[in-house]
Amino acid sequence: MRQIQYVVKAIIRPGESNTSENFKLPIGFTTGVAVYTNGVEKTAGAMTTIEMKDDNSIAIIPAVHIDNWRQSNGGEYEKSFKPLNFDTGNKDYSLLFALDEPLGGLVPLKFHVVFLYNNTIKKV
Repeated sequence: MRQIQYVVKAIIRPGESNTSENFKLPIGFTTGVAVYTNGVEKTAGAMTTIEMKDDNSIAIIPAVHIDNWRQSNGGEYEKSFKPLNFDTGNKDYSLLFALDEPLGGLVPLKFHVVFLYNNTIKKV
């Protein structure tokens, strides 16, 4: 079994209040997720949330504040991620990024959402 990372990138531009990204996680078992940003949300003054849905629009992670998605400090790398425990099942997923008001200023809010997962594919 080997651990793999999969990254989903998204941008909310000034004047916008949301965006979404559809993606397919490679086959495997997802163990964790963390979000990284360019820090614009810290000065924007708007509440930032992220939600994850499966291909049936069922929330795997309901809309929660971005800090709930952040990697924690200290400890082992994998254990510092927000825990997830599901088989990707070759399904489509969506991440919905939202602010409770349009983004002000001139700099876009950029996201990198990093999924950790394991697979059992063996090289021949």
